[in-house]
Amino acid sequence: MPLVGAAAAPHSHLQLFTRPAEDDDYKRLVQKGRDAMFVLREQVERSGADTILVIHDDHFVNFDFRCYPPFAIFVGKEASGSGVTSPAEIQKITGAVYREYEGKSEYASAPSGIPQHMAAWEKQKPYVYNVDVDLSTKLLKGLMERGFDLPFTTDGTMDGEHVLTMNFLNPRADKNLVLFYTNGYVPPLPWPRRCYALGEAIRDIAEASSQKIFVFATGGMSHYPGTPLYGHVDEDFDARILDMLAKGDGADLSKFTPDDLMNHGNGELVNWIIAAGMIGNRPAKVVDYIRLWHIGLGYIYWEL
Repeated sequence: MPLVGAAAAPHSHLQLFTRPAEDDDYKRLVQKGRDAMFVLREQVERSGADTILVIHDDHFVNFDFRCYPPFAIFVGKEASGSGVTSPAEIQKITGAVYREYEGKSEYASAPSGIPQHMAAWEKQKPYVYNVDVDLSTKLLKGLMERGFDLPFTTDGTMDGEHVLTMNFLNPRADKNLVLFYTNGYVPPLPWPRRCYALGEAIRDIAEASSQKIFVFATGGMSHYPGTPLYGHVDEDFDARILDMLAKGDGADLSKFTPDDLMNHGNGELVNWIIAAGMIGNRPAKVVDYIRLWHIGLGYIYWEL
């Protein structure tokens, strides 16, 4: 079967570093998040996957308000990005290798006013991944055939959070990627029922692939970036979602509205819902849930 495994996890940069002012208990929670990512890495390795299909919301790297699509796919041979901290520090934590360019020993910070975890300001980026062009193209054409008018991009720039997940799950950069972008960030979000149907369509197309595909949805859980609620976390809603997935009720995620997701700080759940559409009502294994000061971090996987 082409789908050999699936997981969902946060892409929060807080999994990779702590600030000096944070206490030992906070650092312990950060380490728990790292340990959970290592559990998911084991699932990727055990699956024997050739390709990781990454479902990730774009943080204004490839798209902006001139055109911010609900869904898009990258079609190109190579994707690259910078990390959320120095490559040497990331390698120490995750073991992730990075590309060393002749005469280049460090990577500059983003220009003033640009978030430091963004990745579009330097041409030579430390993390470079091969892309499964054949599968990406088949998904693009197949989804359009099935009524999804899917935009595509030939810019393979990955933001720091996107790279972070690959630091943990693809540390040797030896697996091909398919990059599927969503809008889990800016209202109006895509409807959950559309996300679930999209996942079902992706699976239908992927079944014809000769590749072994691991599905990885990123994001969340509850947090409220850019709003007065930043710092609040709806732990009860997060627990409800994890319980639904653990019971194999993933299809019920399609019953939410976009406002349901946004009001509970779970806009990035659209990524998880697409993955649930691909998996169907198969129970997930909940690895951990961690509450940090402004976000809930949930880690799950499905065995296929």
